[in-house]
Amino acid sequence: MTAIPQGDAGPASVLVDPRQAADLLRVSERTLRDLTVPHGDLPAVRIGRLVRYRTTSLTDWAQRHEAAA
Repeated sequence: MTAIPQGDAGPASVLVDPRQAADLLRVSERTLRDLTVPHGDLPAVRIGRLVRYRTTSLTDWAQRHEAAA
């Protein structure tokens, strides 16, 4: 039997839908789509036809762009 590797003990990442992600970033869903890879640099997770965003990715992205502003 093979052991399943465990992730690091960092903060848990929650997946949120586009509406929730847009609310967290205080942008419209249209702007969120424009910011998402491949158009922009915001990573998203695709599960079948669904698009979800990791809360840690949203926070990291916002911090990177806040520092650049």
